[in-house]
Amino acid sequence: MPTKPAKRATDYNRKLFEIARINTRAAFDYVHDLLDAKSPSEFIELATAQMRKQFDIVSAQNNELCTLAQELATEAAGTIRTGVSKALNKAA
Repeated sequence: MPTKPAKRATDYNRKLFEIARINTRAAFDYVHDLLDAKSPSEFIELATAQMRKQFDIVSAQNNELCTLAQELATEAAGTIRTGVSKALNKAA
């Protein structure tokens, strides 16, 4: 059975792959929309809307990754603290 830090690391890696998949799909959709633009003004409007949308998405994704990283660090520190405590108790 994996330790809690190992599970958190796996969760973090899964989230990275999910984000990459979502962002890749969004990029292809965006290019498809740009290719369908009928005028330069529509092209600029689509580009501007995409920048705003992508900023919001990336901000949310970064928050998710930060939360997972904090959980991983907290659990890893707890595991290390427990190991050191056990080692010191055995030495005493």
